[in-house]
Amino acid sequence: MKSVIGISLGAAAQDFELRTTLLGQPLRVRRIGTDGDTEVAARRLAYWDRRAAAIGIGAGPDPRSVGATTGGAELAATLKHAPCTTGAHLAEIYLEWALRHVQADLGRYFDNALVLFFSGVANRKLASAMAEFTPNLFFADPLLQLGVPKLLTSLDALSLYATGSHYVAGWAPKRLPSTTLLERWTDHVLRQAMKKATVIVAPVHELDRFGTEELAGKTIVTATVNDARLEAFREKGVAMVVDASPVVQGRVLGHELLDAMILAATGKAPGTLYDDDYLELIQMLDARPRVLYPNGVQRKNRFAFVIHPLSQEYFKKVKPIEMLSRVSPPLLMDSLEKAMAYARAHSRSRPPRRSCSGSTAPSARRPPTT
Repeated sequence: MKSVIGISLGAAAQDFELRTTLLGQPLRVRRIGTDGDTEVAARRLAYWDRRAAAIGIGAGPDPRSVGATTGGAELAATLKHAPCTTGAHLAEIYLEWALRHVQADLGRYFDNALVLFFSGVANRKLASAMAEFTPNLFFADPLLQLGVPKLLTSLDALSLYATGSHYVAGWAPKRLPSTTLLERWTDHVLRQAMKKATVIVAPVHELDRFGTEELAGKTIVTATVNDARLEAFREKGVAMVVDASPVVQGRVLGHELLDAMILAATGKAPGTLYDDDYLELIQMLDARPRVLYPNGVQRKNRFAFVIHPLSQEYFKKVKPIEMLSRVSPPLLMDSLEKAMAYARAHSRSRPPRRSCSGSTAPSARRPPTT
């Protein structure tokens, strides 16, 4: 029986061990967390270097770049014998597959959605796929990486940012009383963007500090959602979670651990498997992404009734304008019509959501068939 080991900079409290079979190959799979201690992680890797058939390295979050990770490449460089992986390529495949899975099964679910990416640079492939369904993409990279209180609003802007973040350096205010004020400002901009978004793409741990005001009613696209975080999402009113991580024997597997399992079972070297190879193996495992409803199945409708005047006669029904229209030349009405054409739209009302019984409640949507 081959041993597959996952060394993670995450919490040791989430460690587990299981036995399974992949492609006819019996595997003993074990996750080992190190609570962010890279020295402990290095010692664990040295011990398993000659003993494991494959090792998955779960890197920790990079404090300098929200949505990015750190430590994976450095730790991988210490290995001399066992094949290792950080699962980055598999994560890209899984996230895109999860997105298309939901879009197809839930009937064009992401069409015209307002999507906020905590890091577009870390999710460029997913962002390109999302752009097929909605043009409303927003990226918080300069906000969270550089402290610049601006969002990128297109894939072109994201590409420019990725090739040289100095393009946005001029957006930072030249004079601020303190760094604390800038941090509060950027945090405020992020929270406002989250409130406006209908879909949020972010690492699950980056959402821990946000509450009901930012997350209620949202769709979250993320990975490795365990029971504790799912309960937290329920308390914060999250409507739906797209979790691009498989569950094997009741355990949520990180992409690095699943990738290590695939390497051990196939005997392939890291980097030699193509996207189609991964997708075929994922379908063979029936390890499809999960669609979770922390607060029960709900329906999301994105449409509105647009009400606007069709001619100048509608303006004349307003009392002050009616009186002026009787004594003023046509030029006044022409100017008023032009001004109204450029006036900013505003929301008049929002209807309550009602159940089939007539009481105000989230309306049910048939869950996807799997």
